[in-house]
Amino acid sequence: MQAATNELTSEAIGHTITTTSKSESSETVEVLEELLAHSIHLRDLYKNARWQTADLQFRLLRVLFDGHYKEQIQLVDLLIDRIRALNGAVRVFAGDFLQPTQFSQLLRGRESATLLLAGLIEAHESVLAVLPTGANEEQLNRSWTRDFAVGQVVLTNSEQSVVVREQLMHRKRMLRTQPTWDC
Repeated sequence: MQAATNELTSEAIGHTITTTSKSESSETVEVLEELLAHSIHLRDLYKNARWQTADLQFRLLRVLFDGHYKEQIQLVDLLIDRIRALNGAVRVFAGDFLQPTQFSQLLRGRESATLLLAGLIEAHESVLAVLPTGANEEQLNRSWTRDFAVGQVVLTNSEQSVVVREQLMHRKRMLRTQPTWDC
């Protein structure tokens, strides 16, 4: 009689854990899919930025954008693999998350580079805005906050945002200090 009671208890606990784990997994998949959509958009922005900085004048920015573009490709792959590992989607295709992207013409002038950098910072902030921060205990204790892929997205986007922000500040300082050629 005692053994039968223990058996029922362990089955009930196992069932509860499975149900909880499935709901946590589906919640994590939802967050990962939203991060994936934002990361794909950011990857495309970096691809566009690489095209726009093909001029010799912007060679240092192109190297920066090229490195960030490659890191965003790795993040997209990581997110897709993690979604698949959590059985979020049998087949995840980037096309499912994309809207058509529009590529601009090459940059003309220093102000255009400043606008491009500002746009990239906004895109990084939109990725980071997907995840709640602060003292809301309920949000911070969710399973997806401990997910490796989410951590990688946060870390990479935070670092890239800082570097792009530094470049933007540098460009703005250069614009203020350079003389104008008004005749």
